[in-house]
Amino acid sequence: MNLDSCDVDILRLLQIDGRISYSKIREKTGIPISTTSDRIKSMIERGVIKNFTVMLDEEKIGFSYKAIVGVQTGAKKYRDVANQLSGLDQTIEVYGTTAEFDLMIVVQTYSREELGKLLGRIRNLDGVDDIYIFQVLETFKYEILPPLRILDSNILETLV
Repeated sequence: MNLDSCDVDILRLLQIDGRISYSKIREKTGIPISTTSDRIKSMIERGVIKNFTVMLDEEKIGFSYKAIVGVQTGAKKYRDVANQLSGLDQTIEVYGTTAEFDLMIVVQTYSREELGKLLGRIRNLDGVDDIYIFQVLETFKYEILPPLRILDSNILETLV
């Protein structure tokens, strides 16, 4: 993907604070402001940076019910079911897996009642054979970012 150590340093800082100023990046990395600007623009154009977003505290805005749902589908309906699940407002993640379930999804709602209704809708989707629900009781770690901090110079050389 043609990332070098400067790109990774910039990305690490953006992951921590997407609103960090170019001057603050220069202060922390020594990378000139013009270079930082060019690098960020290039990473956006190449699709390395997909979007800048806000990470919300789910509990504080009332979305306190989260569940992980294993979904079994027939092979012929797999993609169709994945697309239907992706279209549900409460679905925040959809994964095709090699595990016991064909699909694993993460859903989030603001009430137990809404969660129950959502699970009923999922159960009744065409192509869904069965679902298994794992309600999340506590979250010990939640990050929406790849762990760039583990990249060292040996790994970076393979990305260039």
